[in-house]
Amino acid sequence: YGAAYGLFPIGWIVVNVLFLHELTVRSGYFEALRASLARLAPDPREQVILIAFSFGAFVEGMAGFGAPVAVTGAILIQLGFKPVQAAVLALIANTAPVAFGSLGIPITTLSQVTGLDVMDLSRMAGRQLPFFSVLVPFWVVLAYGGWSALRGVRAVAMAAGVGFAVPQYVVSNFHGPWLVDIVSGACSIACVVLMVRWR
Repeated sequence: YGAAYGLFPIGWIVVNVLFLHELTVRSGYFEALRASLARLAPDPREQVILIAFSFGAFVEGMAGFGAPVAVTGAILIQLGFKPVQAAVLALIANTAPVAFGSLGIPITTLSQVTGLDVMDLSRMAGRQLPFFSVLVPFWVVLAYGGWSALRGVRAVAMAAGVGFAVPQYVVSNFHGPWLVDIVSGACSIACVVLMVRWR
């Protein structure tokens, strides 16, 4: 039952993401998105932070179920990353946002299964995760290029991590699990864009 419960939503969303990806590629919008992202963050290290972590977190909040890895991995490949490298970086970047998933489904499902209060679970996750959320952008850059790659983008990684962690804490503790990744991902994107433009 657990396998079926997990397989059908995941399979359905992945099929739709692949359909959407194919539609945007054929219509030319994917190329426009790729060009915009490349222009916004020309440095591959900044692209990893912006796309894999910040944008991936936003997609996690909207769709979840593997969609962020598929979408951000495809974008990274279009930007010139090797396919396996793009998949690995997208998976690493998704470690902090995945706990709240698509509209809080992991937390709400845990609440239904255990009978524990959804807000208590949301608060507890929201108090533990922000520490990791600050570290993940650094980790994904380290995975991309090692310590030398991190030197030039520490401020961008910090902006992405803090820009995600603070709203993650606030929303999960005072609103609930439903909009955590959407709000936090959008704030992280804004922080990275502002930091890249300021630099």
